[in-house]
Amino acid sequence: MKRSLVTLLYALLLSPAAYAQQVPTNDPVATAPLHLGPFGFNPTFRLRNLGVDTNVLNSVANRERDLTFTASPDTEVFLRTGRGLLTLVGGLDFVYFQKFASQRSLNSHITGRYELRFNRLRPFVAVGSVYSRQRPGFEIDTRALHYETDSRVGADVQVASKSVARLEYRQHRYSFNGDEVFAGTQLSQQLNRTLKAADLSWRQRLTALTTWVTRVSRETERFEFENARNSDSFRLSSGFELGRFALIRGSAFAGYRKLTPADGGILPEFSGVTADVDVSYTMPTQTRLGAAVERDVQYSFDVRTPYYIHTGWTATLTQRVTGKWDVQLSGGRDRLSYQALNDADARRDFVGRFGGGIGYAVRDQIRASFDVNSLYRSSEIPGREYGGVRAGLNVTYGY
Repeated sequence: MKRSLVTLLYALLLSPAAYAQQVPTNDPVATAPLHLGPFGFNPTFRLRNLGVDTNVLNSVANRERDLTFTASPDTEVFLRTGRGLLTLVGGLDFVYFQKFASQRSLNSHITGRYELRFNRLRPFVAVGSVYSRQRPGFEIDTRALHYETDSRVGADVQVASKSVARLEYRQHRYSFNGDEVFAGTQLSQQLNRTLKAADLSWRQRLTALTTWVTRVSRETERFEFENARNSDSFRLSSGFELGRFALIRGSAFAGYRKLTPADGGILPEFSGVTADVDVSYTMPTQTRLGAAVERDVQYSFDVRTPYYIHTGWTATLTQRVTGKWDVQLSGGRDRLSYQALNDADARRDFVGRFGGGIGYAVRDQIRASFDVNSLYRSSEIPGREYGGVRAGLNVTYGY
């Protein structure tokens, strides 16, 4: 697979059309809000939950309350190099707890991408990494130190004036620190793995703000210590990418995934619908509706249930009240359907959330709000249920 992709990219790079005039459109350096010499910058900042968490450890019986906040500075950096474009995206999360020093952390993420822009061809390469002590999902309650590395290589080929084909090879590595244990299980032994995938996609621009995308993928996941979880997947998805100035903006994809065991794997097969939707709509009455839907396979730390099917939705309603003031309500629910080696171990857990707040637009691209959010989980396993409330100040710049 790798050799075929490299051969095709090499042939495309040597084609005469690749050396035609440079495409002048979509220049993020020119549209960046800040400039320093040849560099363009797009900084953002978020202060989240400057307030109280009533259940810091997601405990059932002994709920512990603490003052907390998370500060997240991020930035995008763009640099034009002749026909090339360098993009760096990076950020930090400062997570602070007043009493529980063990829950504090400094998390980071960074991604670098370089692409060459020719007339009909845009080859690219990208690398990225994540260092985090945040909870890795709804299933694991401990703030476990884990790492992720990602690398990609591919090319966009302009087939017609509004049609682009993309060929891409990617590799993603997930690793937990060897000391991280949850519910008596060493997370690195169960979840350390490498994903390798080849993608072929077709992008059709329907309007200036709407693009239809279809993607076919072949994935392999191999676990470092637990070969029984090894799997291969075939994916097919299709949907729309909607520009930020469209009436409905965001992205909406639905697809199909078939997961089968491979190379010693004995996990149950999965064949079904997947979804990845995140859209918003602003009405003339200054009401904004947001909706997000997700459905896919996620791996479990429990050896008896190799994976679960995560199906979740979130809805948000924001209403401008007067002047710069607005109110917001949000809610959602997630279902974790565990697939087991033994039918007796199969189960479903549910996570629900509901909240609201009042916000104020301080100035252009700066919003402050006070929000209260409740979170609960129900489970058939004793000791896995919990509930809690998080309330505090949120400030966003560059949203």
